[in-house]
Amino acid sequence: MLRRWLSFSKRSPRAWGIAKAMDMLSSPHLAGMSSEAKRCALLMALEAAGTGVEALIQDAVLQQRLLDRQEDQRQARLRRFEAVKLEQNRAVQAELDRLTAKHLQRLQVNLDAIARQQDEFHAWQKGKEQEAQRMTDAAAFCVPHGHVSRSATISMVMEPIRARG
Repeated sequence: MLRRWLSFSKRSPRAWGIAKAMDMLSSPHLAGMSSEAKRCALLMALEAAGTGVEALIQDAVLQQRLLDRQEDQRQARLRRFEAVKLEQNRAVQAELDRLTAKHLQRLQVNLDAIARQQDEFHAWQKGKEQEAQRMTDAAAFCVPHGHVSRSATISMVMEPIRARG
């Protein structure tokens, strides 16, 4: 991608610059040649094009500055993008926290309602036990004295009556 960007520079296609030197050095015609042979071929091509090494180096420095500037711009764009996305994440997290708190509150309301119903049921059970005991006590007067203990249930009280019947 950087090579493509370098090739779109504002110079004419025939002008010799660092991009053309890079293309030449990666050419299959020079593949397998030693570094010294590649250097000689490049120098010969520069001489044939009427361009010096200094111009090539200046172009390389200029292209490097352009790449550095582009990097700075891309990095700034990345920072702005990250900042936007992080702000979006903060907003999503805030909404999630709000919804979580709302649902936790609903759960607690339900648990409180269950606890109230359990308390009511246990109170009713206690009243039922007291009522059952009162019935047993009243029924105990219907059987001969000594046949039923204080801890007897209504069915125990009724047993002697059924047996008589």
